[in-house]
Amino acid sequence: MRTPDQISQIKTTIQDPYEIKNILTVDEVNCLINMFECHPTDNKIYKNTGPVTLDLKSYIEHPLIIKILSLIENKIGPFEITAAFFFQTGFPHIIHNDDTFELPDNVYKAITLPLSMDGFLGEYPKLCFFNQYYFHGPSKFFNGEDSIPTYYNTQVYDYHNVSGLVDNPFADNNNYFTHLKPQWLEGLSLHSTLDWIPGNALVFDSTQLHCASDFRTLGIRSKLGISIFTKKI
Repeated sequence: MRTPDQISQIKTTIQDPYEIKNILTVDEVNCLINMFECHPTDNKIYKNTGPVTLDLKSYIEHPLIIKILSLIENKIGPFEITAAFFFQTGFPHIIHNDDTFELPDNVYKAITLPLSMDGFLGEYPKLCFFNQYYFHGPSKFFNGEDSIPTYYNTQVYDYHNVSGLVDNPFADNNNYFTHLKPQWLEGLSLHSTLDWIPGNALVFDSTQLHCASDFRTLGIRSKLGISIFTKKI
């Protein structure tokens, strides 16, 4: 668990999620897609929870990756990467944060780079952000459960250490969260959403609870993107 002083330090850099539009050209998006698709299968991780991931470290010296990281640094300031990977998933991500088990007091931004959507019919899915934060390591949130497997994150079954809980019932008026059990949303409130558009970068705080909208309701069968987690330096 982090100390109150560590949490106070992290809160000094918290801001609303935002997008950096057109950080990638169409050709650059296609180059990144090819990196993932052409990479040897043996080096990819097939998680028991569904997603397929590929560590970006194999390409960290690639000119395009260097360019992307430079553009991001121009927007958010100096940072150190704690993790970076491609991810491909046919199931929308559930409620989680993007913290690190090291529990530094300088955990900073997470950046999502959407790349492609299989079955896209014209309506973009969302990356959805809640008003709540969790400052005690990388976690997934299953209020009221007791035994749900995860690949990496700690399971949180009781939300008493989640910051900013509310008493109002959660209403999924937009059908974003049909992949979640209603009890998992208890105590949470929706802050904002960003469209999941290839070529843009979505920037948010690593400790903020977030999840994908249920893209399957839009006819999308899977998504491919890049996630980058950072510490501030």
